Amino acid sequence: MPISIRRGSGSVVEHFESPVGERVGDLGAARLTDESAAPKWRIWEDLWPVPLGRSQQVEDGLVFSISPGEWMVVGGPPPAGAVDLTHVRAMFRLTGPGARTILEHVCALDLSDPITPDRAAARTLVAGVATELVRDDIRGELSYLLLLSRSFARHTWDRLVAITPQE
Repeated sequence: MPISIRRGSGSVVEHFESPVGERVGDLGAARLTDESAAPKWRIWEDLWPVPLGRSQQVEDGLVFSISPGEWMVVGGPPPAGAVDLTHVRAMFRLTGPGARTILEHVCALDLSDPITPDRAAARTLVAGVATELVRDDIRGELSYLLLLSRSFARHTWDRLVAITPQE
């Protein structure tokens, strides 16, 4: 049974189980990794100048906004007034040259570079599941973070790994 023990102002994960079991999925031209154990914080104070629909690196984490007056912080220590969503939100990373093609099979959002450039953030459906999507390229390699309800993690993971994109 996963547990979280509060110590001071943050949450320390003593034992965190993946919502999908496996941690990495090989999708050919892309790889899917389960990063659900990363701390996730929701805040309602404008602590960083991150505009709606965008993301930016801050200290030890990434902050993004997809709703007016609301921000999500992934990684790092908890900001003042934050709500810990680590155990209720799954987080996957889809990385590689085929990442966009795979997402296009299960997401209606236009993921082209002019519409969804690096650091873009949006709320959309992925495999029919409400998902916060952040384009977060790693050293120039195409990469997307997908944050969704932990209850739908297995369904979404299975749909993504089942896709065989046509090259």
